[in-house]
Amino acid sequence: MKDYKVINPQSISNWIFAGVLSSILLIGSVLWFSLIQSITERTERSALHARMIESTVTRTFEALEISLHSLSDDLKGGELSPSHLQSLREKALKILAFAPQLRQIVIVKDNNTLVDTQQPQPQNINLSILGLQAPSSHAYSLGLHIGTALHGRFLPLRDSYPDESTKLEFIPIGFWTRTNAGEKVLIVAAFNSHYVKRYITDLQLDDNNQVYLTDFQGNALLQTGLYGPNRENVIAHLTAILHSGKDEGVSTTAYDILPLNITTTRLLTKYPLAVSIVTDFKGSFAVWIEQKRIFLLILGAAIATLIIGTVYIVRINNSALEMKEEVHLLSEVVENNPTVIIITNREGQIQYVNNSFEAISGYKKDEVLGQTSRMFKSGEMSEQEYAVMSRTLNTGNSWHGELQSKRKDGRFYWERASISPLINDHNEITHFIALKQEITEEKEFQDKLRLASDVFNTAAEAILITDKNNRIQMVNPSFQKITGYSEADVLGKTPSLLKSGKHSPEFYENIYNLLKTHHLWEGEIWNKRKNGEVYPEWLVISSRFDLDGNIEGYVALFSDITKRKRDQAVITHQANYDALTGLPNRNLFEDRLIQSKTLCDRNKTEAALLFLDLDRFKYVNDTFGHIAGDTLLKLVATRLTACIRKSDTVARLGGDEFAIIIPELSSAILVEKIAKKILSSLTEPFVLDGNHAYISCSIGIVVHTNDNISLEELIYNADSAMYKAKTKGRNRYEFFDEALNAKNRERNLLEKDIYCAIERNEFHLVYQPIWSIDGQHIHSIEALIRWQHPTRGLISPADFIPITEESGQIIAIGEWVIKEACKFARKISLEGGTPPSISVNISSAQFMKGGVVEIIKRELENNNLKGANLIAEITENLLLSDQEDIYLQLKNIVALGVELAIDDFGTGYSSLSYLKKYPIKRLKVDKIFIDEIVTDVDDLALVSGILSLANSLSLSTVIEGVETQAQLATLKKLGSPMIQGYLFSRPIKEEQMLELQRNNV
Repeated sequence: MKDYKVINPQSISNWIFAGVLSSILLIGSVLWFSLIQSITERTERSALHARMIESTVTRTFEALEISLHSLSDDLKGGELSPSHLQSLREKALKILAFAPQLRQIVIVKDNNTLVDTQQPQPQNINLSILGLQAPSSHAYSLGLHIGTALHGRFLPLRDSYPDESTKLEFIPIGFWTRTNAGEKVLIVAAFNSHYVKRYITDLQLDDNNQVYLTDFQGNALLQTGLYGPNRENVIAHLTAILHSGKDEGVSTTAYDILPLNITTTRLLTKYPLAVSIVTDFKGSFAVWIEQKRIFLLILGAAIATLIIGTVYIVRINNSALEMKEEVHLLSEVVENNPTVIIITNREGQIQYVNNSFEAISGYKKDEVLGQTSRMFKSGEMSEQEYAVMSRTLNTGNSWHGELQSKRKDGRFYWERASISPLINDHNEITHFIALKQEITEEKEFQDKLRLASDVFNTAAEAILITDKNNRIQMVNPSFQKITGYSEADVLGKTPSLLKSGKHSPEFYENIYNLLKTHHLWEGEIWNKRKNGEVYPEWLVISSRFDLDGNIEGYVALFSDITKRKRDQAVITHQANYDALTGLPNRNLFEDRLIQSKTLCDRNKTEAALLFLDLDRFKYVNDTFGHIAGDTLLKLVATRLTACIRKSDTVARLGGDEFAIIIPELSSAILVEKIAKKILSSLTEPFVLDGNHAYISCSIGIVVHTNDNISLEELIYNADSAMYKAKTKGRNRYEFFDEALNAKNRERNLLEKDIYCAIERNEFHLVYQPIWSIDGQHIHSIEALIRWQHPTRGLISPADFIPITEESGQIIAIGEWVIKEACKFARKISLEGGTPPSISVNISSAQFMKGGVVEIIKRELENNNLKGANLIAEITENLLLSDQEDIYLQLKNIVALGVELAIDDFGTGYSSLSYLKKYPIKRLKVDKIFIDEIVTDVDDLALVSGILSLANSLSLSTVIEGVETQAQLATLKKLGSPMIQGYLFSRPIKEEQMLELQRNNV
C-alpha cells in the first residue's frame, strides 16, 4: 500500500510552538505539584489523626471491657442474693469512679434490672431501643456489644424513650455473661461519647475536617459534624476496606482530576467500629488560588498563545493528518486481516499479498510478487473450472467458490475464495482482488462427519445414542432392523423398553455401576423386539463426554447373536457328540468320566467303566457296504442305550469301539447284569436293508473309586480287559485284575524297549530253508526277525511283533527287514547255481500305510536283484479288507516279478474268492494243522483239502512246522508240498545258511 507523506509547516512555527508549550508545561507542573503536595500533606495528617483516635477509642473500650469482665467474674461468684447484688452494685460504682467516660452501669436478667448504679432500688430499663438484643459476639470483639447511640444522660427506663432535644449523648455498651447457675445476664454500660469528642477537639484538626465513629454497617455512634452529606461515601469506603481485608484506607471524591474531599478510615483493632475523617478541599482551593495568582496569570497567557498557535498549525496540517490516519488504518486492517488478501493486475501477476497469505501458503511476499497466481494450482481442479472463473471475472462479475491450492512445501489445502474485479472511472478492469479463507479443517471435518454418518447408517451393528438422562436421541437403521422399533417409536424414551425380563435388577445395577467407574460395559444380554420376541445380543455401552470432560450421554452398539448362539450350540454338539450315532464322543466321555470319579470321591462310592469292541463288524462292513455298517452302528447305539440306566453314559470312541460309564455303583452284580444284557442284546440279528447281520462284542470292565489312578490309566485298564475278552474267544466280558495290570506293565516296558532296540540295532535276521519233500533241495528261504535284548535275552517275535503293529513301529522294522533280506539275497546269489528265493513277511500295517512297492523296488535295484529273488508273504486279513488300494499294491509287486504267498493259510477267514481275485502263487499251511495230523483225521482231511485246492488252482504249497518223520510220511501220501520245519532245519544265522546253501549246491 502507498504511504502518503504530510508536508511539515515552517520550522520557526514549530520552534515557537514548542517553546510556548514547554513553558506552559513547566509552570503548570510546578503549580500542579504544589497543589498535590498540599493535598498529600492534609491526607497524611488525616490518616495520622484517624490512627490516634482509633487508638484512643480502642484503649478506652479495652479498659471498659476489662471492667465489665471483672464485674462478670464477681457475678458468677454468687447466687444473686440481695447481699450479692448489693456487692455487685458497689463494685459497679467503683468502676464508675475510675472511669469518667462511663455514666451508668446496670445488670439485667430476663428484661428485669437487678443492679442500677443510678438508683438503689433498680427500675427496669427500655432494652428494646439499645441495639443489644443479639447475643452473638462479633469477630472483632470477644465480649462487648456496641449498641445504638442515643440522646440523653442515662439509660431510658421501660416505656420511656430518649429526649431528642438534649445535646447529651451516650453509647450503650453490652456484655453478655452467665450466672453461677448458667442463667443469661446482660451488663449494660452508658458510654459518654463527649469523652471522645473532647479528645478530638484537643487534636486541633484542620478546618473542614469531619470525624465519624461508626459501626461496620455505617451507623454513626459519634460525629463532629453533619453525617448525612458524607454518609454514602463513608459507607462505600468502609465496605471496600472490609472486603479488602486491610485495617485502613483512603478514598477520594473528585471533580475530574481535582479532589473535592478525601475520606480516611481506620478500623478499630478489637471492636467492630471504624474511625472515618472526611477532609473537604473546597475552601482549600480558594486559599491556594489566591496564593498562586501571579503564576496562574502567566499560565493563562501562555495557554492563550498556545491555542492561537495550535489553531494556525492545525488548519495547515489537518487535511494531511486525516488522510494519513485513514491510509494507515486501512493499511493495518488489510495487513493484519485474518482473511488472505491477494491483489493482481489484469494479467494475473501478483502485486500485493498480506500477512495471512504468508502464514497459510508458506511463501514470503518477495517470492510471489510479480508471479502469476497459477503457481498455487494443485492440479486437482480441471481447466474447465478455471475457464468458468475467468469468464465470470472478465465480465465484471464476482466469483465465489472453493479452490484446492498448493502450499510452498507441496501440501494441498482447501480455501473458500471470493474474487472481484476492480473497475476504474472509465469502467475498465484494472485489478482483481481475492479474499480467501482456509477451510482444510472444515473440509476434513465434513468428510469425517460424512464418513461417520455413512458408518452410522450402514453399520451392521445397531447403534443407539442417549443423553445423560438416558433418553434416546438417535438410532440407526440396523437398530430398527434388529429391534423392529422405528426411530419415532423410541425417541425421547429410555432403553428400558427393550428389557426382556430375563435379567434381575441387580444385573442392570451392575451395568450402571461399571459405567460410572469405568465408562464402559461389554457383555451378552437378552432383549425383546417390538413383536415380543426375546433374543440374545452382544452389547457394548460407553460414555460420551463434552469438551469439558463432563458426561453428556451414552453410546450403545449391539448385534443380534441369535445365529451365533445357534451355531455355537451346533459346534458344541459336534464337539461333544458323535455325528453318526448321536452318542457322546471321546471328548464328552472323558468329561463324564471325570465327573464319575468326582462323585466317587464325594459320596464314597464305586463306579464302573466298560469298554466294548464289536466282533465281526469289519466283516459286516465289507460284506454289506459302508452304508450298512453305519446303520449297524446306529442300531448298536440304540440297543446299548436301552441296556443302561438313565444316569449312565454310552459313548462312541471311534470305529466300532464304545464305552459305558456306570457312576455310583451299588454292587458289582449290577455291572455283570448290564454286561450280560448288552451281550444278549447284540447277539440278536440286525436287519440291514433286508439282510440279516450277526455280530457280538467283547467287553472289558474296570470297577474303580476315585483313587490315585489317572484317567488315562483307567481307560487303558478297561481297554486291556476288553482285549483279554477278545483273546478268550469274544462275545464275553472280562474284569480287569492285577495280573492283567502286571501283564500290561510288562507290555508297556517292552514297547519302550522296542524304540531303543531300533536305535541300538538289537534286531537281526535268521533264516529257515524251505525244502523239497525229499529233503534234497532248498526251494526258498524264509527270513525271520529276532530280538536280542541286552538284559532279557532272546525275545520271540510272537511277543513283540503284535506290540509293534499296535504302536506303528512295525513300519520302520518291516522296511529294515526287507532291506536286510535283499542284502542276504544278493550274497546268496553270488554262491553260484540257481539261488533260492528269500521269503519276507510283510505286515498288513505296511500295506495300509502304503509305500511297500517303492521299498521293494528300491532294495531290488540297490542289490542288483530280480523280482524272482524275493517272495512277499502276507496274511489272509489283508485280503479280507477288499480295498482297491491293496489290490493295486499287490498287483504292482507281482509286476516286479516278486511272488506272493499267503502265510498261515486256514487260520483266518479263508475264502476262495480272494484266491481268484488276487495274484497269489503260494499257500503256506499253518503249523496248527500239522501238529496232530498223524492222529487227527480232521486235520488230515483239512490239509488234504488245502493241497487239492492248491493243486487245482496251480498254486504251490508249503507245510510249516514239520518236526517228525511220521508227519513227513503222512504228508508224502498227500502229495509233494514243500516242507519247512525243525525236522530239516531250525532257523539259523546268515553264515550257517550260506554254508548250508553251498553244501546243497
